[in-house]
Amino acid sequence: MSKNSLIYFSFFLFFGSALSWSQNIPPIIEANGDQVYCPLTQIPVATAFNIIDPDDATLSELFIQISTGYVINQDQLRLTGSHPTITTSWNTVEGKLTLAGVGNAPIMHSDLINAVLEVVFESTSSAISGDRFFSFSIGNANYLPSTGHYYEFIPSIGITWKDAKTAASALSYYGMQGYLATIGSAAESQLAGKQASGAGWIGGTDEAIEGVWKWATGPETGTIFWNGASNGSSAAGQYANWNANEPNNLGNENYAHITAPGIGIRGSWNDLSNTGGASGDYQPKGFIVEYGGMPGDPVLDISASTKISINALLSTTGAERCGSGTLVLNAVAPLGAVVLWYAAPTGGAALASGTNFTTPLLSTTTTFYALASSGGCTNGSRTPVVARIKEVAIIASSVTYKNCDVDGIADGLTDFNLNEIDALINPTHAADLNISYHLTIGNANANLEAIDPSQFNNAIASTLYARVENTNGCFDISTVDLEISTTSFPNNYLQELETCDKDTVNDGFHVFNLSATAIDFLTQFPTGQNLSVHFYESLSDAQLDQNEIETTSNYRNQTPFSQRIYVKVESDDGSCYGVGPHLQLTVQPLPNFTVDQSETFCLNGAPIVLETYNPDDNYTYIWTDATNQIISTQPTATVTSAGIYKVTATSLFGCESLPKTFEVVGSGIATLTEDSISIDDLSDTNTITVDTSTLGLGDYEFSLGSIYGPYQDSPIFTNVSVGVQTLYVNDKNGCGVAEIEVFVMGFPKFFTPNNDGFNDTWNLKGFPAHVSQKSYIDIYNRYGLFLKRIRLNDLGWDGFFQGKSLPATDYWFVAYLSDQDGQTRNFKGHFSLLR
Repeated sequence: MSKNSLIYFSFFLFFGSALSWSQNIPPIIEANGDQVYCPLTQIPVATAFNIIDPDDATLSELFIQISTGYVINQDQLRLTGSHPTITTSWNTVEGKLTLAGVGNAPIMHSDLINAVLEVVFESTSSAISGDRFFSFSIGNANYLPSTGHYYEFIPSIGITWKDAKTAASALSYYGMQGYLATIGSAAESQLAGKQASGAGWIGGTDEAIEGVWKWATGPETGTIFWNGASNGSSAAGQYANWNANEPNNLGNENYAHITAPGIGIRGSWNDLSNTGGASGDYQPKGFIVEYGGMPGDPVLDISASTKISINALLSTTGAERCGSGTLVLNAVAPLGAVVLWYAAPTGGAALASGTNFTTPLLSTTTTFYALASSGGCTNGSRTPVVARIKEVAIIASSVTYKNCDVDGIADGLTDFNLNEIDALINPTHAADLNISYHLTIGNANANLEAIDPSQFNNAIASTLYARVENTNGCFDISTVDLEISTTSFPNNYLQELETCDKDTVNDGFHVFNLSATAIDFLTQFPTGQNLSVHFYESLSDAQLDQNEIETTSNYRNQTPFSQRIYVKVESDDGSCYGVGPHLQLTVQPLPNFTVDQSETFCLNGAPIVLETYNPDDNYTYIWTDATNQIISTQPTATVTSAGIYKVTATSLFGCESLPKTFEVVGSGIATLTEDSISIDDLSDTNTITVDTSTLGLGDYEFSLGSIYGPYQDSPIFTNVSVGVQTLYVNDKNGCGVAEIEVFVMGFPKFFTPNNDGFNDTWNLKGFPAHVSQKSYIDIYNRYGLFLKRIRLNDLGWDGFFQGKSLPATDYWFVAYLSDQDGQTRNFKGHFSLLR
């Protein structure tokens, strides 16, 4: 909250009429009138009233206030009858009626007494609740019977908290010392705050320690009543009435103040600085003075009080039972009142009266209504009292459950799974029932010593008692008789489901339709008994009706190749008619053998024989080609062409294997011609390239210079030496090696004409035979001077020109090559002469 500081330097002193009262003997006020109020009526506030004053026979005014329980705008006091010497005024905020003399003339005590006896209380609320206390006082201060103290609001615009504390301590009321009010209860807060005529300071502060609020005035000086800020808490046994989000210490706010009307909760507190705001709702408008409780205060009887009680019930008690019946409801009324019972919240005649009410026979939950009545008063609100009928589960009162004696001893004794009986006891399939089984009906009623239902042998008892309890806590008892069935399957009766292991894995597991056998099992028993067939993996499961195979239409066997299933035939009441290992599941393995997965067929080669190996048994075979034509019914098949072939085997049980595939790959020796070869010679990186598209359908590899390799997958050779080379092409599938001679032409990069027998002349090398003798080479020096023409079959140039030895340097040549067909190819280059 925002406040401006305003410091008042004036010291406020209040001296009222109490100064003159202190000179007289105080009067004694006596009042009686504890009564019960009937809503929407009028009632005198006092049945007896008296004023005793030995030195005065008149009073200037008298105040009657609703000091506790006041509800503004509903409760009111008014003077009835004819009282010509008295005028009245009603203060709605304070709940106070003032009796004063006409024209401010003194009023005779006798007139006041008569008038008080005709002052009545009334409320406009039909649902009025709580007690009302009335105070009778000759002073203007408000009297609170519960504390015996007096409270008044002293207006003083802008007074500081500290000045208000001093001013309050300077005041007295009929000899009682005044102090800033210390509020310790809701009733005190109601009278001193909410019913006060203004808002102002009270005696709380946390000036010494922030957040530790103490009373700094009156008998409670030093008492801590609150710790913390707005999220703090009252000290143990203390009371506080802070407004929402207060105290917040906004701007050094260390002093308690009752809020202005319209600010938050009426009569609540907030914290302000010593000066408060300069104007508005947070400007101090005065302070609340409290009188009483200080050491040396006189004992006075200048006030009296009476009380009325509303005909509200002190307590009510509903009742409940399981299932239909009557119930007893209870209600307690105040002393002198009687409880009336009704069927509806309004209207209608009373069903009964009295503290206890026995309902009619009920089958459903019903609400009745109680009213406290005095003197025949039937006004006011009725209190609902519920007679609750709790639902009881619908169960079978008795059941008979049969089991088959299949434990190997024909003695009429076997194990039962009592959980299977639950459905028989609970025919409506109600949810959330708790069923327990007991050996005696007494234990069932008391819910004692429940037995383990999962495995019970009738050797212990053949009659049990089931306690069936629902979520309402209601239970009933059902009698269970255990019997042994005399029916059974024929001796050695067995059905078999046999199949080939036709799924993707030959592992002995397969899916069976168990339900397909049910009709055959049922035909083993007399008709007309409403029987059903159930399947289990073990005898104990079948006996105890547990772990039943649910997926009967697609059950996958749990033991490979062979598994015995336990079959139980029972009636719709769960009685066993036959049980045993009467269903055989057999998975015949598929034929198991091997074949080579592929073979190579060389074109124009011998036929190929396809074979099967390592069969697990004697099988019959069928070989088919790519067109699904049968080519053999033997373990082997002879083929003369490439393709995809398949073979299946069939066992003696008629199980056909999954097809095995045999691929015959066609291949052949390479078709190698000069057209298959391209040569890039007379270069720095002489290259031979094989055109693989002309070789054939084989899978080929290549070698240059040796039939033994090494071979490479690439058909390209680079940096090939000059001269005649032999190229080999090998079929990887073993169909043979093809070869061809390849001529690679080139020239030396240098020659040394020093007659040592090595590189003494220069000429082209590696030319093939088809190069014509018309071919020739012209040699030039670096300046373009023609030096020499040589033929391919000459010895070559010796480095002389016109009989003279030429110097070591680079020389140029132009080769004119012609083949036998007259095709010409020119080639230029240069070489070095070294000396």
